[in-house]
Amino acid sequence: MNEHSIKKLRRKFITISFFSLFSVMLIMGGTIYYGNYFTSVRQMDNALSFLIDHGGEVDFEAPERHWDGSTYDTAVMTSDNFSEAIREALRELFNTKIDQESESVFGLRYFAVVYQNDENNPITSHINEIDENSALEYADEALRQGSEYGWAGNYRYKIHHDEDQTIVVFLNVSNQIADQRRIGFIVLMLSLFGSGLSYLVIRIFSNHAIRPEIRNAENQKRFITNASHELKTPLAVIRANTELEMMMHGEDEWNQSTMNQVDRMTGLISNLVLIAKADEKANKEGRSDIDVSDAVTKAADAFIPVAKQNGKTLTKEIPADIRMVASESQIQQLVTLFVDNAIKYCDDGGEIKVTLNQKGKGVKIAVSNNYADGKNVDYTRFLDRFYREDQSHNIDKGGFGIGLSIADSIVNQYRGKLDVAYQNGVIEFSAVLKP
Repeated sequence: MNEHSIKKLRRKFITISFFSLFSVMLIMGGTIYYGNYFTSVRQMDNALSFLIDHGGEVDFEAPERHWDGSTYDTAVMTSDNFSEAIREALRELFNTKIDQESESVFGLRYFAVVYQNDENNPITSHINEIDENSALEYADEALRQGSEYGWAGNYRYKIHHDEDQTIVVFLNVSNQIADQRRIGFIVLMLSLFGSGLSYLVIRIFSNHAIRPEIRNAENQKRFITNASHELKTPLAVIRANTELEMMMHGEDEWNQSTMNQVDRMTGLISNLVLIAKADEKANKEGRSDIDVSDAVTKAADAFIPVAKQNGKTLTKEIPADIRMVASESQIQQLVTLFVDNAIKYCDDGGEIKVTLNQKGKGVKIAVSNNYADGKNVDYTRFLDRFYREDQSHNIDKGGFGIGLSIADSIVNQYRGKLDVAYQNGVIEFSAVLKP
């Protein structure tokens, strides 16, 4: 795992963790805000219904209450009355009822307009805070809206029709609106502050969180390097013994098969070493301003005889003088991996096409080939190490399923992206590299 991969993993961890916490805070804040909003609206509507029931006129004379001399119940709290106390507390918390006994009735600020069905002149009442003309304008506008409940500035209104009259009651809810805005502002500020604090905490602990992944990657790279080194000695002994046997007794299918398997194992070890090197920290000091067109052309030309020998055609679309700051050996290795994979899986008599294009300050390298059997292939797994779609064919072709994984490691060092696409019987592997 190189430095770029570590930074990418850390950014991914921070992004996922941050948006998870932000989403939770947003849901909680939204629940508080809208819960309070709907509770307030319910209380407003209940107050309007109470005023409608009283014909727009409420007797504000408080009922007399006398203490009957009873004492508070000091009995031991049981589970039953504790549950009842909880339910009672919740009812008090979300209580939206308005009645003559309710203390909140004394805080109602309202006015009403009554239209008698048999008279043309409406009757207004409790319009101390506005003039009569304004009250009538509010009522006419509410009737034009046609809804039973609605809003008019800082007023919540309700319209009630019966056989004799139509009553429009307006309740002043400026205090409730101000409270709602205050709650919304507090929720927003807490969400932003909580998000900022969460981001800082996540950044601080992100390195610690991804440390096990880094350790596992380092252990894997160390194992590959050590195993590759340890396997070279026994393979060299097997090769030497087999060659000696072939010299003494001649070649036969058995010792030839042994030599083929030794060659396969040697190739696998070389690829494993390439993976370990590709996953190391990107060395930008080895990069320079190179002619990418020339590098891609040289790598592609080396495979023209190989393609011809396999009954396939290799063509190129490579504009001249495309340059970029890069490592020529890595560019050639990337093209080699793409073309080698294309020749192995190209249909008999098919065409392998190598293209190069300028992409901003970077480049795009693409290699395509005919692949009739690729219609139902899972291309999302092509970059998995040791993955092979068709096991029997890949054994015959000598592939190990790690070439494209090496290519992906090279592309990551250039902050690029490797894509695979299939259309109309042609599969294309492309890589965008950035300087």
